[in-house]
Order: sequence, then C-alpha cells, then structure tokens
Amino acid sequence: MDEDAKKKYLELKELFNRMNHEICAVVESYHIWRALTFSRSIPEVGKEQAEKNAELMGIYKDFFIPTEQSHLQTFVIGLMKFFDRNSQALSFSALIKELNKNKDVFTADIVREVHPALANTDAIKDDYTPIKQETIDEIENLRKPHETLIANLKDVRDKQFAHTDMKTIKGTFVPLAVEALIEAVQKMYNKLTSDFDLSGTVWDHLKDDSIRCTRYMLENLEKGEVARKEEIRQRYGI
Repeated sequence: MDEDAKKKYLELKELFNRMNHEICAVVESYHIWRALTFSRSIPEVGKEQAEKNAELMGIYKDFFIPTEQSHLQTFVIGLMKFFDRNSQALSFSALIKELNKNKDVFTADIVREVHPALANTDAIKDDYTPIKQETIDEIENLRKPHETLIANLKDVRDKQFAHTDMKTIKGTFVPLAVEALIEAVQKMYNKLTSDFDLSGTVWDHLKDDSIRCTRYMLENLEKGEVARKEEIRQRYGI
C-alpha cells in the first residue's frame, strides 16, 4: 500500500467533506432567507398574515434585518465558492483538477482500505478510477444552463456586498432560479462522490427543517407578542 497515496486520498476526502458542509450551509441559509422574506408576501401567505408578519418583524427589526442580510450573503457567497476560478477556492473545478492529477495514484486497493464496508460488499471494482470524463462532461452540462445566474450572483458577491450597496440586488435573481442552481450543485457533488468513493448525499431534510423552524419561530413570536401586550394591559390598564 502506497502510504503517501493513501494520505493524499484522505486529504481529498476531507475536501469533499468540507464542500458537503458548505452545501449544507447554502441550503439552510437560502431557505431561512426565503422563508423570512416571503413571510411578508401577500401571494405567499395571504394579506392578513403578511401584514402581521411585517408588523412583528418591524418591532424586532434590529434582529430580522441583519438576520435576513446575513443569510442572503451566506448563500450567495457560498454558492459562488463552488464556481470560483481562484485556484485556492474549494470549487468543483479545483476538485476535478485534483482528481485528474491523482487519477493513476488512487487505486481500488486504497479505496478498499479506507472504506472496508464497501470492500466487504465487493462494490469497488479493480478498474476503479476516481474521476471519469463522462462525469466531467455531465457536470459541465449541469452548470451551463445557470451561467447567467452564476455571473449575476458573482457580481453581487464581488461588488454589491463589498460596497454595501444593496439597491442593485433587486431583480438580480428569482428564487426558482436559485433553487434550480442549488439542485444542480447537489447533483454535481453527488456525481463526483459517486466516482470518488461511491457515495451520495441527500439534503432535502435541511430544506424542510429550515423552513419549518423559521415558520415556527415566527408563529411563536406572534403568540409571544400577543401575550406581552396582554401582560402590559393587565399591569398598567392600557
């Protein structure tokens, strides 16, 4: 067993784990931002609830304004990392480059030693390769439909956030397009890990949990505000 090759494999595996965590952060931040922003949307929640939410968030604006801003920045900056051309960035192109560079170094025996459970099921074949040209082509095809959005979000990251000028962000993207890009990122990641260590990841629960927790927080805050007003009325007779 080539210990240097095994060490390099484990280092690259850690980079995959880091990207997985960053995808999680993007998914959670996007859906928290969307749930907060659209909680004030009449088409989304109805006129009465939208007005209640707007009033409630206005009372606690010192919390909600920076919270929305923070989650917006987190998902935009996070998404753009995956397509960054900087060689130091943890991007898809950087991972593909590393996989190609070690294509002849990472062997089936290394994967079997690192993943004994897979070895026991005979899932790792002798012709194992950490990256296939077919996978690279599929990732490129997944990226292409989102080129305009990626360019727009990159502009938001590079200019608008840096200069704190948020006026121009309006109209830069629509949620459905962002959600489609996030889904494409998840597919791209899974295509790479399917080659690299025969694994796959599901993030659906993060979306559902983020939306549910954000809505639950707003509902509880609304109930708490009603109780607070009643307490003031009883204490001061207002």
